[in-house]
Amino acid sequence: RFATAGVWYRNSHAVFMTETRVNQSAVVTGCMPHRHGIVANRFLAPEIDPRAAIDSGDDLQLATAFAVPDVCLIQATTLAERLAAAGLRYASLSAGTAGGGRLINHCAEQNGTFRFAMRRPETSCPPGVGDRIVDRIGAIPTHTLPAKAWITWAVSAYLDYVEVEIAPDVMLLWLCEPDESFHQHGIGSPASLKAIRHVDQEFGRILARHETAISDGSMHVIAMSDHGQIGLAGPPLDLVARLREAGFKASKTVDGEAELLVVQGNAAGLWSTGDDTDLIARCVDWLRRQDWCGPLFTRDGTAGTLAHRELRFDHPRAPDIAVICRSNDDRNAFGCEGMSRHDAIYPEGGGNHGGLSRYELHNLLTLGGARFRPRTVLDVPAGNVDITPTILALLGLPQPGDIDGRPLTEAFRTGSSAATLTATDHIIASTNSDGPKTYLSVTEVGRTRYINRAWVA
Repeated sequence: RFATAGVWYRNSHAVFMTETRVNQSAVVTGCMPHRHGIVANRFLAPEIDPRAAIDSGDDLQLATAFAVPDVCLIQATTLAERLAAAGLRYASLSAGTAGGGRLINHCAEQNGTFRFAMRRPETSCPPGVGDRIVDRIGAIPTHTLPAKAWITWAVSAYLDYVEVEIAPDVMLLWLCEPDESFHQHGIGSPASLKAIRHVDQEFGRILARHETAISDGSMHVIAMSDHGQIGLAGPPLDLVARLREAGFKASKTVDGEAELLVVQGNAAGLWSTGDDTDLIARCVDWLRRQDWCGPLFTRDGTAGTLAHRELRFDHPRAPDIAVICRSNDDRNAFGCEGMSRHDAIYPEGGGNHGGLSRYELHNLLTLGGARFRPRTVLDVPAGNVDITPTILALLGLPQPGDIDGRPLTEAFRTGSSAATLTATDHIIASTNSDGPKTYLSVTEVGRTRYINRAWVA
């Protein structure tokens, strides 16, 4: 109902890797990973810790990383920082990972803004605010799947505490469902449908509470997902074991023997940890011959791969090789399209994201409020990198020159028609003459690049 009453972008895009913390960072900076530097949920950042990959879902690791002198974990200016500079209040509340709760407002201590993560309430800002919320609405419930009580508590904390006591100019409420039920039970499973229905009801509660503010133009709402999901086909690949069988010294941790650090999923990152100058080429040659291996990306576009820059992924922290497992349009046990080979931690038949299928890259994006067009469906491309510039436009703040996204002014009642936008499609192919090629489909609107999908053939 919300989508059909306002603006519904049917061609919205996540960024690669299509993992949560990468896309959270894109939402709050307006930047692709080549600028913001959060290149995966887990990644190697030698300038912070040369011994181990950072788990961006772990709040303790993130707090330590943000405290390293002269190093910026997020290397792009965030929405919270831009609003604080303009004298406006930002707030965030996360029902997801504790690390994600920090990433969406990492500078709350410096800016004096509100940040609350349900999985680590003791780290919230201001200190002690968790106790005050509990006094107001009751204790945080036990997390179960589907996380219905968990979601209800998050929405109540937002409505009955944050709006009442903080009254932010911009609020980011980050929910964890149906993502978590998709992961564990499968896309379209009864449990995931219960999660979707419950989140929809709770979103309806938000809309009902703010009905007057939304209709009179004092509040605008952007409702979205950070990515899509795809079904998991078969058991995990055990990429480390396969690499070792092929003669590579691969490991999930950085140690004295390892020459390749592997962070796995249905998209995997491989970092060279030694001095072997031929290692990447040899590893790519082996990967291209595996029937489960899909698109490959490297720093320089090594033969049979495309370069990271095509994905706007060319950051020093990016893996030497980004490996995307093969996917197809098969249906899972619940009739939902999209299946992928994988090395994920979730059960066979569950769901995951991280790769470059259209199922993972395309997300939900809807906008509502008096300044947005009514009953408008748009097929022009949009995406997570457009959220910050669109919010800045709503607030009448200047558009930064150091971001990748664009303000979605075609969604505004006073904006130019979407028909005036020029969207240019490109298909980019690796240059190898033998073996499977990596193909990438992108669409560009001005200087903003949207990634449609990648495949091998």
